[in-house]
Amino acid sequence: MRQAGFVATLLVALCGLAPAQQGVTAAKEPTGAVTGRVICGDTNLPARIASVTLIPVVDSSPPPSHTGGSSQRQSRETPTTIAETLLDGTFTIPDVKPGNYYVAVEELGYLSPFAQLSREDLDHPTQETAALMARLLTPVSVAPNRTTSTEVRILKGATISGTIRFDDGSPDAGAGVMLFRKDKLGKWTGFRTNLAGRPSNSGTDDQGHYRLSGLPAGEYLVATDLQLSDIIVGGIFSKNGFSSSSNTRYSLNIYYPDSTRQRDAKPIKLDEGQEASAIDIEIPLTKLHSVTGSVVEAGTGQTVNAATLTLLYPDDNSRLVSTQIRKGDDAFHFYFVPEGSYTIKVTNARAVTREEIANPQGSWLPTHTVEKKLRDYGGMEQPITLQTDMTGVILAVPDKPADSKAAP
Repeated sequence: MRQAGFVATLLVALCGLAPAQQGVTAAKEPTGAVTGRVICGDTNLPARIASVTLIPVVDSSPPPSHTGGSSQRQSRETPTTIAETLLDGTFTIPDVKPGNYYVAVEELGYLSPFAQLSREDLDHPTQETAALMARLLTPVSVAPNRTTSTEVRILKGATISGTIRFDDGSPDAGAGVMLFRKDKLGKWTGFRTNLAGRPSNSGTDDQGHYRLSGLPAGEYLVATDLQLSDIIVGGIFSKNGFSSSSNTRYSLNIYYPDSTRQRDAKPIKLDEGQEASAIDIEIPLTKLHSVTGSVVEAGTGQTVNAATLTLLYPDDNSRLVSTQIRKGDDAFHFYFVPEGSYTIKVTNARAVTREEIANPQGSWLPTHTVEKKLRDYGGMEQPITLQTDMTGVILAVPDKPADSKAAP
């Protein structure tokens, strides 16, 4: 639930402070405060319930500022406070250590400094980075026992929206949506879409609709994943909510518009503030099949009960999807794989024992699994062509000889 007013969260632990001598109360270092107002650059209206953060300037010289104040070098361990603006866009951050800061604001739909700038960028800005910092950050200097006032204008970002559906027309509700942006070197890298301290809003709704906002101009890829997870839930009927733990068992990426291979995805080019709609992903349900089978030791035919299996594209050896043999049926399962030819690769094959160990009293999970390795096996690769579901696949791995000892 959103709360107006100051919210003291995201406190980084204090580092390097010597404890006060026994019996001596250390004098409190005088602090200052920062107040201000956040304005939406596209509407000139207040940014309501926006997140405001002070980022220490890790540099010996102060940033450009009209507010004056100390040029004291700040440590990157300085506690960071997130505040929220009131309904008139104003905010107050008290008890700020004197020094130089950048004011960073996050609001849904607007450009986030944290999505485009790293700590390294702030510490050692290039000419291009410095120009970006000037757009996204507002410098302030804080003096002891004084209040610094400032005004921050935030910039509207671009938007990508669409639906994710199966090819029979049904929506993929609650699906995760991933965004990749082309970097300066032309490489696709994951782009952050969630705001600090706020729940992620990048999934689909019950109709399969998604919307990614606050994006800078650039070139993007959009993807979803068909994901299966092992989930344990405790206190599901509790009025105070419930606890849960999950572990991804299987995940297959599907890129806009309908490709499982990143190189075949269709890029989306966005200008500043542009809205790209109808970026719809169709999951080719009728062309996805399953592969199940066992890994065995080549000499004896004995089942190997732990291994990692990966499907690779044979033309460039790039990865499609991976899975593991887990406790239970000692088999491997590729739950959905697109039709085509692949290389199936087995690595980290081993014989193990698994034991359920009780967790300490008070833990909501009663046990955890401890695995003990008994024997290692070698790896293997084998071509496979998939046109329909495949069951009973047997993959034989060689025995892995023990490391030979050096002669005396």
